[in-house]
Amino acid sequence: MRIRHVRHAVPAAAAAALLALGVAPAAQAVAAPAQHTAAAARTTQAVPAFAGHTYVLTLDNGAVLRNSYSADGKTLNWTALAGPMQGRSGQENLTVRAVGEGLYFVNWVEASGMTVSHVMDLRNKTVSVYWTYGTPDGGRTGELHTATLERVSS
Repeated sequence: MRIRHVRHAVPAAAAAALLALGVAPAAQAVAAPAQHTAAAARTTQAVPAFAGHTYVLTLDNGAVLRNSYSADGKTLNWTALAGPMQGRSGQENLTVRAVGEGLYFVNWVEASGMTVSHVMDLRNKTVSVYWTYGTPDGGRTGELHTATLERVSS
């Protein structure tokens, strides 16, 4: 299997969000396991701030996507409005974790096998996007992109 990576600069907020997903150091886990578990439960059970809203994402590669999130934040309906995937659409089941104030790590796997991860920064209206997909030669490739985020409906 051949893996190729396309690299782009990762905004500081995205880097912080990704680090926040790491495992807590052993000393912290031992010192306050109940607090860590309770915080994790609140984080995964809370309805994300983007739930029930529709956004337009404009990516650095020219792709423009319309993303509509369910009221509970667990489902995404997307349509590619421009760029390499124009005209395609789908409905995805999401895994979401709040990693900061207005900052969310959002993931899904599409029926095609494409995997998508977003770090959504609602405060700064940006998204760091990483996706992987199969290549015609049987390998996989990954791409890292940045996007602007515009809320277009409630």
